[in-house]
Amino acid sequence: MTRPESGSDSLKADETKSSWLRFFYVGVTGESFSEDVRRVFIINLFATVGILFTLPLGVFSLLNGDSVRGAILILIAFLYAMNHVYLRYSHNHSLSGSFVIYPLYALMIYLIYTGGMNGTGHVWIFCVPAVSLFLHGMKRGLIELGVFTFALIFVMFFMDSHFSDLGYHDTLKSRILFSFLVVVFLSGIYEYSMSRFNHELKETSTKLKLVAYIDALTGLLNRRGMLQRLEEKTGETFHLLLADVDFFKRVNDEYGHDAGDYALTELAEIIQTSLPSGGFASRWGGEEFLIAVDGCSESDIYSLAEEIRIRIESYEFTYQDHTFRMTLSIGIAPTNEFTPLSEAITIADNRLYSAKRSGRNQTRKS
Repeated sequence: MTRPESGSDSLKADETKSSWLRFFYVGVTGESFSEDVRRVFIINLFATVGILFTLPLGVFSLLNGDSVRGAILILIAFLYAMNHVYLRYSHNHSLSGSFVIYPLYALMIYLIYTGGMNGTGHVWIFCVPAVSLFLHGMKRGLIELGVFTFALIFVMFFMDSHFSDLGYHDTLKSRILFSFLVVVFLSGIYEYSMSRFNHELKETSTKLKLVAYIDALTGLLNRRGMLQRLEEKTGETFHLLLADVDFFKRVNDEYGHDAGDYALTELAEIIQTSLPSGGFASRWGGEEFLIAVDGCSESDIYSLAEEIRIRIESYEFTYQDHTFRMTLSIGIAPTNEFTPLSEAITIADNRLYSAKRSGRNQTRKS
């Protein structure tokens, strides 16, 4: 009977897998598989494959007495190895991609010119289109492939290259050229479809993030979005304002839920336009709003809360044939290195309900 994998064995396997991924991610950890991370990952794979092919072939060429070809192949392998080191410390995938493709262009032209090992140099050129289009995109990639194609034509048809001395059939050059153009065409179609897919995927991801973090009715952050923003400010000093609409149920009961939705959108607009730069607000739940503001003193934050409360108290809500007024109760709490976020929210909530118990339509900061 096969022994089931224990939790520790599974953890070790996951750690081994993660170490390999971190090697190809070149040190990018704790990050989702974004487009930048994907490019870093694949550029490293390209460079690794380049080393695995060029280094053994270079050593083999040296052993066979072809010192020039061997030295060039080993130099390419060295450049790709240094590229990995550079990418690990800079994460500059744009420049690193150029370190991959331009030596590859030069190596392919050299192999076509010399014929390569035993006249097989031309078989390697078909890897160029996919690498070029991935690294530099459709427009730049196709331009570079056009230049590369002209270089191939010049070397094969207009230079006294060793290609002509290998005893191939006269039609092989044109067959290589046409086959290469077919690969360019197919690679272009693939890269175009992938770029379109990635664009649509990014748009969909953006829309899903909006749905996940934005309240659909008011356009403010929802509870999840607010918590995410607040967690990003962990350790900073700022103030929380927890506001609740007084007797909101009466609006729904007397004028209908559509009127209640209208009132919430108007409230959100008043709150949003009252905030100073750097402040942000959320619909915390139902008719509750949580506001975060930094850079304000105790007196300033109280004045801001009162400004919001008075603006809403004096605002006349008009929905269809109905006109009504509303008020807010607000609780204030600071959050800093001594008062964590969860505690600050609890304090603001307690002060909000203290305002409710004391008659509503007021701000409590203690």
